[in-house]
Amino acid sequence: MEILLGAVCVCLLLLSAVLLRKYLSLKRNIRSFSRELEKLKDSGYSQPLKVSDFDKDIVELAVKVNEHTDIQRKLAMEYEESRRQLSTVISGISHDFRTPLTASLGYLQMIEKSGGLTGKNAEYLSIAMEKNRYLKELSDEFFELTKTESGGEEPDYEEINLSNILTETVLEQHDWISRRNISADIDIADGIIISADSRSLTRILNNLMSNAEKYTFDRFCVTLCRSDEHIRLRVENTVADSASVDISRVFEPFYRMDSRTSKGSGLGLYVVKLLCGRLGWDVAAEINGDVFAVRIII
Repeated sequence: MEILLGAVCVCLLLLSAVLLRKYLSLKRNIRSFSRELEKLKDSGYSQPLKVSDFDKDIVELAVKVNEHTDIQRKLAMEYEESRRQLSTVISGISHDFRTPLTASLGYLQMIEKSGGLTGKNAEYLSIAMEKNRYLKELSDEFFELTKTESGGEEPDYEEINLSNILTETVLEQHDWISRRNISADIDIADGIIISADSRSLTRILNNLMSNAEKYTFDRFCVTLCRSDEHIRLRVENTVADSASVDISRVFEPFYRMDSRTSKGSGLGLYVVKLLCGRLGWDVAAEINGDVFAVRIII
């Protein structure tokens, strides 16, 4: 009896050892799976999922995960190729669209300069020219947007005097500021040098000024300063109806802060967000009372 009981105990100990070994192996594989799955978040990681033992269920699970991963990679590559092709098509259409628009605007300007139209005809000509300019602006923005989103052009960094560039850009706004009797408050610190892509910087500044021109009610402010280890650029303006501004959407494509205006395509701040992201800059928007502001930290 004692021998039988001892044999049972030995069997139980052996079974426990086997189960413990199985349990530890399972835990080890789960940890390994977790590490491998974490690596798969990186789109550049292409190694298949590996297992450390030959358990049938574990091996089958690894095979299924690898098959799923391969499908996801294939879909991602197909999506990226489709997006690139669509961007090329849109860019081409936009380019072809701009050519006749530019020509038609030129002919309309020649008619206007000839002075041959009066009364209602002159009014109709003015409306046609305004609509033509708007269409050309839209086609230009779409053309530039497709190039920006495709990321085909790598930033060409160089040392730039941001103080001077910003001052020149603000001075170019003198016409609409004076014509609309806007109160302007400009505070640009001297000698601020940054490393940036000049073309991207120019587009960012022009888009910020264009947005301000469209929506400024009676006051326009530009501030550039150095704070701690950062450079802060702030462009703010009053708006006629602050309640209509959805601050969470101002960087979305095609969003316009005042839907009643026909000006612009709603792409200006979206492009600002894209370009700041490419340059590694932080951009945000806020609204306090009737003052809307865009803040960029370099």
